[in-house]
Amino acid sequence: MQLRPLAPEAPRAVAAALAATPPWSTLGISAEALTAFLQAEDSGARRYAIVVDDALAGVASIRFPWLKGPYVELLAILPGVQRRGLGTKVLTFVEAEAKRLGARNVWVCASQFNSDAMRFYKRCGFTEAASLPDLVTDGFAETLLRKTLT
Repeated sequence: MQLRPLAPEAPRAVAAALAATPPWSTLGISAEALTAFLQAEDSGARRYAIVVDDALAGVASIRFPWLKGPYVELLAILPGVQRRGLGTKVLTFVEAEAKRLGARNVWVCASQFNSDAMRFYKRCGFTEAASLPDLVTDGFAETLLRKTLT
């Protein structure tokens, strides 16, 4: 697995696949909205293509600094390559960079109905910090999770 800067053509391709799957489909987030988010100029966020065997496998957007550490504002692995440890590898990279830069935390948000994501982040050492109702879409709550770095 490699993390590469997000190429100009990648957002549209990955957004179409993500918008058709939960949690994005459940939250009503369109491919156009995901594409716009990934293409937006934002000096506070770094966006990466997750690449396996030269094929796009997912995407990550990391905001830093944010509450004394990075905020993983998007971590998405495409359905055909999930459950292969790619998300864990991305978080390991984020944590190593955070420690190198003297950060104390890594943050992430997950939809409360997304039990797979909640289990994944808890297995990776994150704990619930707050419930955020109606943050992304009215009627749905997100959970802010924190991993304290030592």
